[in-house]
Amino acid sequence: MNILHISDIHFRREYEACDEGYKGMLAKMQNPLIPLGECLTHLQSQTALDLVIISGDLTEDGEIDDYRYLKDWLKKALGDTEIIVTLGNHDIKEHFHVGWCQEAASSAPYNRIVKYPEFSVISFDNSSYGYADGIVDQQQFHWLEHALEQEKNQPIILVTHHHLLAQQSAMPKWPGTERFLELLAPYDIRCILNGHTHHTFSDEINGIPYFTVSSMSFVGEDEGDGLVRFEERHGYNLYQLKNGRVTRQTSENFMPGHVLKTLDMSK
Repeated sequence: MNILHISDIHFRREYEACDEGYKGMLAKMQNPLIPLGECLTHLQSQTALDLVIISGDLTEDGEIDDYRYLKDWLKKALGDTEIIVTLGNHDIKEHFHVGWCQEAASSAPYNRIVKYPEFSVISFDNSSYGYADGIVDQQQFHWLEHALEQEKNQPIILVTHHHLLAQQSAMPKWPGTERFLELLAPYDIRCILNGHTHHTFSDEINGIPYFTVSSMSFVGEDEGDGLVRFEERHGYNLYQLKNGRVTRQTSENFMPGHVLKTLDMSK
């Protein structure tokens, strides 16, 4: 089975015309559906994709119509290929439920269990709009505990947005990491997938293969003293699974060298 993993699309139908600050950086960025479309066309010419996982920050501002447009675009690009998503700190749950899910507005976390013959995917929402590092309450941990127990006889792929290792980014790791890993310990977790940092990273965490994928939009490089250099950069991960185990993982990262802006993020 071939699984494509992307993240941090930060899609918006139109980026606000602006010269200053973060919005000014976005205004200089190409629409992320351009590189995403190029990646999908290249991949589909070489590989049969069985599943696409998007680990959060689907949109920049969580607008209802942006979710609708993005989902329709992906459906046209991917056909019948299944898409599993989780939400990031740029996503607004109420608007996602309306625009993406086509259901009533709800502030409920977007958690899902998707079963396959050889494994299950648990998509765990550890995001909260406006809180960059993510927030999860006890009710969410109870949901995860129940989901893991429910799938205890299956290998599990765990998908969330925020990263879990402090050494991989200047951004703080998710504050719920320790409790999260305690809950995972008794179960057959085959890999953990996430995004958020916009940088590709792979390691093991408590013996579990751990993969953070690049963004599909931009990256921020820390230059010290609060200065961050933003560049257009995008990439994806591809996983091959056999009997529920990752047998191959490849990362493709595209670095056109287009600097968008250098901003003082300490202000």
